[in-house]
Amino acid sequence: MATLNVNEQTVDIGRIFLDFNNPRHEPYDDQTEVIEYLCEKENVYALAKDIAKHNLNPLERFGLISLNKNEPHSKKSRYVMAEGNRRLCAIMLLNDPNLAPAKLRGDFEKLARDFKKIDEVPATIFQDKITANFWIERIHNGPQGGIGRKDWNADQKDRHFGGKKYGLATRILNYAQDNGIISADERKGTISTVQRYVGNQKIQDAMGIDISDSKNLFRSISKKDFDIIIKKFVKDLLSNHVSSRANSKVIEKYAIELGKTKGLSKRRVPATLIPAEKKPSKPSKQPKKPKHPETIECEDDILNKLKAKKFYKLEKIYYSLCKIKLKDHTPLLTVGAWSFLESLTACAGRTSGDFLSFLDNNKLQNVFGVKKQDAKAKREAIERISKNGNTTKHSGSAANFNGDQLAHDFDELKEVISSLVDLAKK
Repeated sequence: MATLNVNEQTVDIGRIFLDFNNPRHEPYDDQTEVIEYLCEKENVYALAKDIAKHNLNPLERFGLISLNKNEPHSKKSRYVMAEGNRRLCAIMLLNDPNLAPAKLRGDFEKLARDFKKIDEVPATIFQDKITANFWIERIHNGPQGGIGRKDWNADQKDRHFGGKKYGLATRILNYAQDNGIISADERKGTISTVQRYVGNQKIQDAMGIDISDSKNLFRSISKKDFDIIIKKFVKDLLSNHVSSRANSKVIEKYAIELGKTKGLSKRRVPATLIPAEKKPSKPSKQPKKPKHPETIECEDDILNKLKAKKFYKLEKIYYSLCKIKLKDHTPLLTVGAWSFLESLTACAGRTSGDFLSFLDNNKLQNVFGVKKQDAKAKREAIERISKNGNTTKHSGSAANFNGDQLAHDFDELKEVISSLVDLAKK
């Protein structure tokens, strides 16, 4: 049963909605409440920071439930998150920091500066919640006698992640990388082999390293000698002369070889701290990302002229256009912008057609005094307002959601609008 009605595909992030009834929290009524809870209680910022640095974990797909029951796997279908609510929230806030709670908005804006937006994610599509829950329980409901996900114990974690057991090897490799002896790519997959060798007392003696302090690493030979030995060790490591299959006898034999490395002075010095991994230099200060306009900018000249001519309707529409927040009400403002220009051009002498045909290039240049080189940009702004207004008014699903562009278009047309008010008559 659980393997039925399942499909794997890549899904546009804009077609996925957060789960308002996720087990992580009480049911909520809207997206804002879910985002605030996940940021406050479920460490979404830390997750977003990790995604911004490393991208999504390729081992984890998103689990989605289709909202289109007739065509659940259609490329046009919409989905609600079944598994991955925290990850989706993190991506949404990286793609658009304005969605973040106010106190975290600045932090998300910093993360988003160099972040390449994630437009689509790998997902498994389920036709219903029952099928999805069958698999979700195997992730979140403990071992369940072996069928669920089983956490690693302390030894298993230590073997994989290189905790205390690999601490010495990590410090040796860090030193080698910091001093240009090994590259980041070359050291990949070598830590267990390095630990096998440097964990041996005879190798430690040959290298002149002192590990009596658990937090620091010291050398008892000169830096010149130490570098000579580390260079030989790394060279042998990369050529597989230092092998992961070596037993204690082979390792002790290699310690003798290491002590005979050419160029060594074999002089002992007082214990000297081997510096920890160098801190990366701070990147140059980046310019701040420009802020999104909150509203269409109000031009006092236009508003005062409308008041003086007692065009109450146009005055109220223009006031509302400049007062209402773009972020939450872009479709409404798009229709309002269309209505404002329709009404204003009618008062300014339009007797037929629409404002798009009325405000042609000829009229822009010869009536409103627009310079020829500026006419194209103003005409394109008029065309966008006309097209987006008609689409938003008449389509059952499509609308304009680009508030930045709408604000820019009105700014581009402020002189034309002012001239239209001058021509307007009741």
